[in-house]
Amino acid sequence: MFLEHKSFYMNTLWQYGLQVVKYVLPLLVMPYLTRVLEPTGYAVYAYVVSFMSFAQAFVDFGFNLSGTRQIAIATDAGEQERIVGSITQARLILCVLTGFGCAAIALFIPMLRENALYATLAYLAVCGKALAPDFLFQGREKMGPLTSRYLISKGLSVILTFVFVHSSSDLLWVPTLDILASIVALVWSFISAKRLFGIGIAWVPICNAVSELKRSAYYCVTNMASVALSGVTTLVIGIAISDSAQVAYWSLAMSAINAVQSLYSPIINSLYPHMIIGGDFSFAKRLVLLSVPFVLIGSIIFYVGAELIILILGGEEYLPGVDVMRLLSPIVPLSFYAMFFGWPILGAVNRVKELTKTTVVSSVFGIAGLLVAWMSGNATIGAFCIARSITEALLCGLRVHECRKALRENMSPSKCE
Repeated sequence: MFLEHKSFYMNTLWQYGLQVVKYVLPLLVMPYLTRVLEPTGYAVYAYVVSFMSFAQAFVDFGFNLSGTRQIAIATDAGEQERIVGSITQARLILCVLTGFGCAAIALFIPMLRENALYATLAYLAVCGKALAPDFLFQGREKMGPLTSRYLISKGLSVILTFVFVHSSSDLLWVPTLDILASIVALVWSFISAKRLFGIGIAWVPICNAVSELKRSAYYCVTNMASVALSGVTTLVIGIAISDSAQVAYWSLAMSAINAVQSLYSPIINSLYPHMIIGGDFSFAKRLVLLSVPFVLIGSIIFYVGAELIILILGGEEYLPGVDVMRLLSPIVPLSFYAMFFGWPILGAVNRVKELTKTTVVSSVFGIAGLLVAWMSGNATIGAFCIARSITEALLCGLRVHECRKALRENMSPSKCE
């Protein structure tokens, strides 16, 4: 079994290595920036980072999912080069359009308008990251170069941050170094693609790029629906809850859950292309059964150890938020299976529309629940925690239902057993 699915296990290990690096490097630089930039400079940095996360979602447009699928099923290197070319051109179009959109929005946001050069440089770094052909390595089940690339490019940026950024007057160095890191990552990616696969960019007619945008639209909608749920939840809580301490408890609890979910990502990201290429759903079934005790034990530890987790992450002043974390704890097991039955299963059998529907329906349900609680005068952190957990349960249930239906309709008995 190990040799048969060796690529999955190796990619999962590389993905976990990437997750570790992504956590360690920011931990090295974040405390430094908070001190040298001082509150005023750090506020600009933090706000622009938050704003650019939405821009990143638009520029990415789900290509790391749709592109991964296309690369996985492509028959030869020439076809893969055309895929890389058409997606790269589509991303360039998105970079231009999203740039105009960000500029228009920035006119109405004082912090962006007053720091226009900083925001522009930060956006260029976003575009540089988006142009890297990560989907090529994911589709070919070769994740090692992505981990090495991130370590080198981000590590260089971190080192140079300590060299050039010493006060708030050096603020512009931060996005400039991000641009440098994105250029290094971009060059590294294409050199690795040529060396490992003999694949470059085949420039194609513009209509091919437009076709890629149409094909990836459902993938983008799925991602944006999740972002919308998170964004609206944060917005409603910020408006409806006057007690800032309660808001802080929610934020800390969600940060802990996001940290747990980051442990799921390597498995999901590795399984998605593996299932597209191999289509061995009996292997996926074994993974589900194997995961049950680990997920349950982890969930119990999260619930029972909520007090210790809060002490580690926030300190004693956050201990009143233990109940908030425990009310949100059902998300821990539910989100794993919602992710597992999402792209690795529904995506692998090309049920992207159905997958998108599950995300949109559950997100709309969650947002509606938040608004009803707010407008009916029941806006408490406890109510929002319960609504968020129910939304995750709905998402998981819908995806399991769609998965069972898809496998029953399209898979042969031998593959389902």
